[in-house]
Amino acid sequence: MTESQFSPVPIEAVHALPLIDQERELRIQAEGLLLRAEMLAWERTGDFGAHGAATKHCARQSELIKGRSETACAWLAAQKGLPA
Repeated sequence: MTESQFSPVPIEAVHALPLIDQERELRIQAEGLLLRAEMLAWERTGDFGAHGAATKHCARQSELIKGRSETACAWLAAQKGLPA
């Protein structure tokens, strides 16, 4: 996993989206933070339970990303300077 895969969009910028898309983007960011926390716990302790929890957060984050609306996808592309 690279930093660019999970670099969050600034919270202030998310306010341009409809409320349902704002909620999803915040949940995506939250899952990413929980994923990182579990991976740090795993590195620190070697506890495979933390690794399993990280895997679940990664899967949840991926599902949330797949469910983005067309509006959110176009908005994210514009934020990154990509064609919609």
